[in-house]
Amino acid sequence: MTIEQLLREATDKLKDNGYVHGEREAMLMLQPLFDQDTAWFITHGENEVADETIEQFTEHVEQRISGKPLAYILGTQQFMGWQLACDERALIPRPETEQLVEQVVKQVRDFKLESGKFLEIGTGTGAISLSLKKYFPEADVTATDVSTEALELAEENRARLKVDVDFIESDLFNSVPKEQYDLIVANLPYVPTQKLEFVSEQILDWEPMIAIEAGEDGLGYIRPFLNDLPKYLSSHGIAAIEMWHTHADAVIALAKNLPHHEVIIEKDLAGFDRFALFLPI
Repeated sequence: MTIEQLLREATDKLKDNGYVHGEREAMLMLQPLFDQDTAWFITHGENEVADETIEQFTEHVEQRISGKPLAYILGTQQFMGWQLACDERALIPRPETEQLVEQVVKQVRDFKLESGKFLEIGTGTGAISLSLKKYFPEADVTATDVSTEALELAEENRARLKVDVDFIESDLFNSVPKEQYDLIVANLPYVPTQKLEFVSEQILDWEPMIAIEAGEDGLGYIRPFLNDLPKYLSSHGIAAIEMWHTHADAVIALAKNLPHHEVIIEKDLAGFDRFALFLPI
């Protein structure tokens, strides 16, 4: 079978199963097996494909049809321009979280904290903390997660990106040294239990629930995070979180224990309240 035939069959199969971007996904799944870019496939469509490669590719297509996220099949996910290792040990980094990083980068520059002490709570793949270290190499960056497996994945990504971030196992702030940080950022679980029905089956079936569900009101992690935040955030420091789109008022109320900071709510690209920034007054 040729490359062109293999891609055509996979594309048709994916589209028949509801994957409207079947052609693009088929190409993305085939590329790593040849270690070639898209242009190469266009000019080498008549090349014969080895049986072993066909078998691997067919398995990937079947996994995708079963609902397995593309990032888990590929084993990587691009985030802020960097390719991160990605698998079932942690939530797949989303475009919204790239927006969170963009917001944080702007504020760090505005408040001139480029060489400060940064802390991320709930790092997952390490996407946020590693990106921040890339942007601000002079910063002292620490990141935590309650999951040992997620931390192992984050450490793999630290080696990929060749940056120095200190990862520690901690349930929220529990094992964090009692120090003052110039930046504290978190993308904690925030989906209310009763809203899980609105989350796609692909996410619920494959991604770790510990990184998604946050109790009946969706504040099961954000509430204790904000309660403890004043103990660790310096008076001139900034903090930022990602949140459920109806939680702005609750987050503002919970942040009243930060007397030296104001809360700024920012929207995501879909127009939903998605980020809360805690900025010094």
